[in-house]
Amino acid sequence: GVKKRGFKVRMEAGLEKPKVCGTCGAGDAPLKCPCKAVFYCGTACQRTSWREHRKVCTFDLERKLGKERGRVGGEDRAIADACFKLGYLYSQQDRAGEAEEKYVEALRIFVALEGEW
Repeated sequence: GVKKRGFKVRMEAGLEKPKVCGTCGAGDAPLKCPCKAVFYCGTACQRTSWREHRKVCTFDLERKLGKERGRVGGEDRAIADACFKLGYLYSQQDRAGEAEEKYVEALRIFVALEGEW
């Protein structure tokens, strides 16, 4: 119905991000962060924003999650927390499939550690 079409339009709109620099606002920004959430007009703007952007950069957080998994294994509270945060960030970026994957993984770990909810 109507809700599904509206959701699809929102999803498509999320994929059609304008190429505006996330730091200075300049148009036609050629650099795109690997997380697909922000563009930059140049490396200077990218460096300027990195301290704040890294907190929500799904690419960087996925990389850190992989390292943490290697360090502590899969059934760990820190892994579950990181998966939940990534799920939230993906949902904010209208990336529903990736959000669901991370939420399900977080829930699986929480249940394994804490038992049924």
